[in-house]
Amino acid sequence: MQRVLVDTGAIYAFVTRTDEHHQEAVAFARDFVTGGGAFVLPDVVFSETMTLLKARVSAEIALQTGRVLRENPVYQWIWLDRDGEQDTWSVFQRYADKEWSYSDCAQLVLARRLNIRQIFAFDGHFDQMPGVVRVP
Repeated sequence: MQRVLVDTGAIYAFVTRTDEHHQEAVAFARDFVTGGGAFVLPDVVFSETMTLLKARVSAEIALQTGRVLRENPVYQWIWLDRDGEQDTWSVFQRYADKEWSYSDCAQLVLARRLNIRQIFAFDGHFDQMPGVVRVP
């Protein structure tokens, strides 16, 4: 089974029909899941996504999306444990010259740990990360 990390921006684009990347997000997700793929969902991305959707769209959409992310088996949850958090802090400090968010740094740490090279994202910051390929 192919696995890809999923980022907040990809979930937001998938859910928000007015987002400029909506059609691309929907097409990629459908093809990926139809091909037997699974999205690896870090807890920090879930938190960031719920906050973004509630602030920019609505509490109702955030709740609906949250339920899908929690209940649909196509999303494999991963928690940033103590070591992962410490590694994330190290990456965040090391790349302070980049505009990477703390969650972006956590994604890089998890990609390395899980040996996952692809991140479903529209955030160009991931293009700067060594060893990571942004899809679609």
